[in-house]
Amino acid sequence: MLVDVQGILGGTFDPPHNAHVEMARAAYTQLGLDAVRLMPAGDPWQKHEIGVSDAEHRLAMVKLLAAGDPHLVVDDAEILREGPTYTIDTIERLDERRVLILGSDAALGMPTWHRADEIAVYVDVAVAPRPGVVRADVEAAVGGDVIWLDMEPVDLSSTMIRLLARSGADYSKYVPGSIARYITAERLYQPRENRHGVPLSSTGMSNRTNTASPDAIEAARTAAAALQDKSGEDIAILDLSDLLVVTDIFVLVTGTSRRNVLTLADEAVAALRELDRRPIRKEGTDHGKWVLLDYGDVVIHLFDRETRQYYDLERLWAGAPRIEFEPTRSTTEA
Repeated sequence: MLVDVQGILGGTFDPPHNAHVEMARAAYTQLGLDAVRLMPAGDPWQKHEIGVSDAEHRLAMVKLLAAGDPHLVVDDAEILREGPTYTIDTIERLDERRVLILGSDAALGMPTWHRADEIAVYVDVAVAPRPGVVRADVEAAVGGDVIWLDMEPVDLSSTMIRLLARSGADYSKYVPGSIARYITAERLYQPRENRHGVPLSSTGMSNRTNTASPDAIEAARTAAAALQDKSGEDIAILDLSDLLVVTDIFVLVTGTSRRNVLTLADEAVAALRELDRRPIRKEGTDHGKWVLLDYGDVVIHLFDRETRQYYDLERLWAGAPRIEFEPTRSTTEA
């Protein structure tokens, strides 16, 4: 047990969710910490490509997460510090030993962090298990002793919640009620206007009578054919134009592995670039369990098998009509 030591649970917190609370409480209880400091990143340099919500929103949500729990302390040091957020810059300024609390998926990425080999000099590393992540791989990535938190693996991430929000699905059970209300009030994780320039608040979903535009159908079919040509499985094109105001079409596809999911994402981007289309948002490219490519009127969801089954977006949108597409010649001949 570590005595008179505080834990640090950092991250983008976009949004913070129930798994963050579980990790913090497990570390506090099991390691005998004085407190756990929730430290949202100011400018997370490894997420520049996908973009993150403004720091003021993420800090506000972290404060809501910590409200009512005296063992959770909000620390805005990384937000106040100018420039890219590097974990090593934060922990080397500490005046006492701390415990860095990570999910095992985040711990796997430690070798890519700035000055990663110096981190263990300043902190102990406590890791929460995540489904599908091998402990030996985590310990090799950390490059030092790992304190494993005794808790059930939680398959929950901020990225997943953003996906659910942007897909029109109910994510409320994954975040505290105060954070769900904040997301709704501030209209986070959804375009402020739909693709036709109509404010989201002005039209109810049930009253939409649009059908997918020809351009959107062409783009979806082009992407689907390219994905199938690269071993994409169980491809479905759903016409959601009568059900959602934020997009016309979902393209769903399963990759044979996480690496294949990332390959498929690159293939879809290349195929749609030929139509002079570029994604306005990309998410999930840091792990490959699933990737979201948002083209406005077309949203492409790429999953590994386990994650496709977990989200089950086809069940959520069971009433949506399907759009057929022709496989590529190379796929047909194969």
